This record gives sequence, C-alpha cells and structure tokens, in this order.
Amino acid sequence: MSGRARCRGRRDGNERGGRAPTITVADGGLAGLAADDRGVSNVVGYVLVFSLVTVTIGTVFTVGLAGVEDRQEAARLANVERAFEVLDDNVRDIQRYDDPSRSTEIRMNGGRLAVAEPTTVWIENESGGSITGPVTTSPIEYTSGDTTIAYEAGALFRSDSGGTAMLSGPPFVAAADETVLPVVRLFRVPGAAAAAGDGTVQIGARTPNNGGLTRFNATEDPHEIRVASPRAPAWGRYFERTDGFEGVTANETVASATLTENGTVYVRRIAIDVALRA
Repeated sequence: MSGRARCRGRRDGNERGGRAPTITVADGGLAGLAADDRGVSNVVGYVLVFSLVTVTIGTVFTVGLAGVEDRQEAARLANVERAFEVLDDNVRDIQRYDDPSRSTEIRMNGGRLAVAEPTTVWIENESGGSITGPVTTSPIEYTSGDTTIAYEAGALFRSDSGGTAMLSGPPFVAAADETVLPVVRLFRVPGAAAAAGDGTVQIGARTPNNGGLTRFNATEDPHEIRVASPRAPAWGRYFERTDGFEGVTANETVASATLTENGTVYVRRIAIDVALRA
C-alpha cells in the first residue's frame, strides 16, 4: 500500500473511531427551576420544623409553669392549714389546762386574715325556746382566692369552690345519758380586725376567765342545738356522723340537731379574747 493510501486510512479511522461530537439541547431554563424548587422546599421544611419545636416548647413551658404555680399555691395553703391546726390546739390547751394565753403565727402568703362576723349557737327546748340564750362567737378566717380556712366555735373548716369541709370538730361529747357541749366564744379585742400581705401575723389568744359551766337536767328539757353560720352545711354533716345527735336539718345558713343523750346536758361557754398582731 502506498504512503498516500495509508495516510487516508488513518484519517478515515480517526474520523470514524474518534470522539463523538457534543450536542447541546436547550431546555428553556427547566433545570434552573428544578434547582430553585429544591431550595424553596428546604426553607419551608426548616420553617415548619422550627415552628413545631417553638410551639411544643411554649406549650410545655406554659402548662409546666401553671402546674408549678398550682403546686406552690397548694403548699402555701397547706402551711396556713397547719397553722390553724396549731391555733385549734392552743385554744384547746387554754380550755384543758387553764393556760392564760397562747399565740400562733401565720405566714400570710398574699392572703387576708380577719376576725369575721359572729356565728350564733342556741341550745333550745322542745318548744323552740332558748334555754341558754344565744351564744355568739367571732370566727377567725384566712382567705386566699377561692379558699377560706376558718376557726369557728371550736371547729376548724376549709372552704373551696367545691364546698366546705370540717377539718376538726368541736369538743362535743355525748355518752351515758349525758351530753357536754363546750362552745368556744372568740371576741376581738380593740385593735386590728384584719391583716393582709406577705408577712407574718401573730394571733394572740387569752382567756379572761375559765368560762361558765351550766348544767341542765331532763326536767329542763334541753332538746336541740342550732348553729347559724355560713358553714352550716358542714355543721349538719358533723351532727349526722356524730353520736348523740339525730333529726339533723341544715341549709346554707342554719344547721340543727336533736340531742339523744339529754338526761343531763352541760354547756360550757369558753371566752377567748383574740388579737391580730403584724
């Protein structure tokens, strides 16, 4: 083969077996739009995830904070309730041991402490006549929000939005055809009738005497006890579950019960002077 033929063959081979020509097809910008869509999708996803996390954290914080505040308020009220239990014990010590005075400290925690309007107790005969006269007593009340804790006529109460419960009953005793009814009479001495704030208030209690004790026989017909009080429903429940009382009636303001052990009835009226000192 001549040299010219070999050269043509190489050129032909290079043309057939060499790299194929590059062809560019215009897509009208569709590839650019696809890239932009992916970018927008990433941003939207990030915003949604961030919003979900923010809402979740906010909800947990709000609910959790409310729960913490509720527990704190419950703890504060429990402390006040324990202080009133100490007050109840102190007044009972004055009755039992003839202590001249006792004092109780209460942390206010934003509540209000006051010597309230009087409650009245009657011991009546069968015809409805009073055989002791009205026995009045001024309750001590602590109020915070919907909750009121009160000491009244020797009994301890707690009232919430759902109603009133008697936490500690009065020292009434009925047994062996004999009934003893000690009625604690609280009187506010001149001075502060109420206190409020976050500080500590001292309740001073002292007795000017050991109280009057009156004895009634069956011939004098002691028949019924009646209590006029804003906590009358709780008094009614107390009479229903306590031996020595029957025929209980109660409404929102008055509770009454018949004495079953009325052979001999002792009524003791214990006078206690109360002072609030901040």
